[in-house]
Amino acid sequence: MGVYISQAEIETRIERTKLIQLTDDARTGDVNAAVVAAAITDAEGTFDSYARTRYTLPVPVTQKVKSICLDIAVFKLFERRASTKDGIFELKERAYDKAIKFLEAIAKGTAALDVPAAEETKTNPASADEVLSGSSRPSPFSDDNLRNF
Repeated sequence: MGVYISQAEIETRIERTKLIQLTDDARTGDVNAAVVAAAITDAEGTFDSYARTRYTLPVPVTQKVKSICLDIAVFKLFERRASTKDGIFELKERAYDKAIKFLEAIAKGTAALDVPAAEETKTNPASADEVLSGSSRPSPFSDDNLRNF
C-alpha cells in the first residue's frame, strides 16, 4: 500500500476496463494489483526524491501531494502500453511532465508544497501537547489566576 496514494485513487482517474488493459499482462481479465503497486511505488519514490531536499518525509498527505503522485503513477501505467493512436498517452505524458517540472521547482526552492518545510518543522515541531508561542510571559489562565473563579 502506498504512503500517499492507493489503487482505489488511481481507479478514480482511470476507468477499470482501461486499468485492466494497462496492467493485465497474464490476460486474467482483472487488474494486476502488483503492477499498480509498482506504479504507485515508482511515483511515490519519484515524489520523495524531489521533496526530500526541503521536506521531512513522509510529507503530510494533501490534495497537492496526491495529485502529483497520481499524475506520475497514471503516466507510468500508460507508459507500459504507450501508443500514439488515441492521443491519451500524450495527454498523460503532459501531466507527468508538469508534475516533474513542479517537483524540480520544489527541489530548487522556487516552489513549495502545501505542507511545512523541514526547517519549519525543526523550529516549530508538531505537538498535540502544547501550544507554541513566541512569548515567554506567564499564562493569564494559570491555576493561581483562576482559583477564585
